Amino acid sequence: MTAGPGAPPASRSEPGTGAPPRYACLWVPGFAAAALVRQDPALRGHPVAALTPGRARTVVAITPPAGGVRPGMSATEAAARVAGLRARVVDPEAERAAAAALREVAWATSPRVEVVAPGCVSLDVGGLAALIGADARIGARLAEMGGAVGLPVRVGIADTRTAARLAARAGAGVTVVPPGGTPAFLAPLPIALLDPEPPLALALERWGVRTLGALAALPAAPLAARLGPTGLRLRALAAGADLAPFVAEPCPAPCVEACTLEWEVTALPALAFVLDRLLAALDARLALRGAGAALLRLRLGLADGGTHVQRLAPAAPIRDGRTLLRLLLADLEPLRLASPVVAVSVEAEPAPLAPLQADLFAPPRPSPRELGETLGRLAALVGPAHVGAPAVADTHHPEAIGMVPFTGVPAPREPVRRDRRAPSPEPPLPARATLVRRRLVPPRLAEVECRDGRPVRVAAADCRGAVLAAAGPWRTEGEWWAETAWTREEWDVALSDGGVYRIGRDLAAGPWTVDAIYD
Repeated sequence: MTAGPGAPPASRSEPGTGAPPRYACLWVPGFAAAALVRQDPALRGHPVAALTPGRARTVVAITPPAGGVRPGMSATEAAARVAGLRARVVDPEAERAAAAALREVAWATSPRVEVVAPGCVSLDVGGLAALIGADARIGARLAEMGGAVGLPVRVGIADTRTAARLAARAGAGVTVVPPGGTPAFLAPLPIALLDPEPPLALALERWGVRTLGALAALPAAPLAARLGPTGLRLRALAAGADLAPFVAEPCPAPCVEACTLEWEVTALPALAFVLDRLLAALDARLALRGAGAALLRLRLGLADGGTHVQRLAPAAPIRDGRTLLRLLLADLEPLRLASPVVAVSVEAEPAPLAPLQADLFAPPRPSPRELGETLGRLAALVGPAHVGAPAVADTHHPEAIGMVPFTGVPAPREPVRRDRRAPSPEPPLPARATLVRRRLVPPRLAEVECRDGRPVRVAAADCRGAVLAAAGPWRTEGEWWAETAWTREEWDVALSDGGVYRIGRDLAAGPWTVDAIYD
């Protein structure tokens, strides 16, 4: 942690607080290479270089320590300078996912976040001391959350966004510039932190201007006459001034993790290996929001240029990456693609996690993770259309069985109010043996022979025989005012095969069916 003394400069105050503003900057060195390491954890602990695609590959970024490697250097020269260098082609999808993860680290701390570059964000931390603690505590929190999403974040905190960005680039870990100490802190830093153009850097080198303090001390008029507006801009940045107002960005709702594969995937186990890494990254990002995945969209880019989209809706929001992986694999098992997979993208819509116990006087609800996994496996076995909770339809039709998604939340019950003056209830009558009607869904088609309007013989897939006894008919009708009008006739029959069944038919135009079995 670095701090420098100095006289506090004149600075504006936060509206309504009277305190000077404070900003933090999150910077990831070698961002393109760090995105590759985040995508493939096997690269951690090794120097990694991100290369341009094509035959003549050059270095785009490298993870520190760079060992003298700089952007634009050929891949062969970089490998000769750094022992054990792992070279990978840049992956724009991995960079977009890493940039989104870096923004979510900032949004998990402050609602005001500005994106400076794909690997650099600024956030307003003024007033957060009462919630989190001092600047050092805020910086440690940001660094810890950056590591949780797989990014080696450097943090700088200062009075201006420019000073915070330079502090993040100048030191490792967390660098805090005390209020009013910006000039003294920036003075000894090298001009290379401003990334000047090579001709401008050469001119300043010839003048003997090598530090930010020396550049900020140059008179403005002669500097503008020799270097133009670019020189004045560098001079303002060397003093830690912000050249543009703070522009906050809104937090996007979905979380997306994606990667472009270096090989073609033709089998589910190989795809599961890729999905495991992407879902683990999604798990860490959802943890920052304190949410779970209410909906997953899996996009598979195919070698023939096509795209396959798979949609997974768990019964309850789930944040566990392994559980989501098992659900996806169960959903993908019957899938047959016409072409190998070359790109994978997983998008999660965050939603608050359901509590395990919503009512103090009710039994605890099932775990969302276990419930979601169980329902997902059932849906993979019998199909999503056959998994849910029964719903009562507003009709008397006996076959109108509705179904809604199962959430595990019981329907609210009306409280039971009893009059204390009412007499005690009568003791229950002794239980009697009764028949239980087990409904068949769907009903079984049957051939029924009738005599004088009464069934005398029934033949179906699971029952067959003469009718020994029959009760009925029960005729019902409904919805006569619509095209869905129906009229039914039902009988209870005891057959010679020893079973008792409920049979019925649509009197308008419908065959006989066996609707239920009495057990």
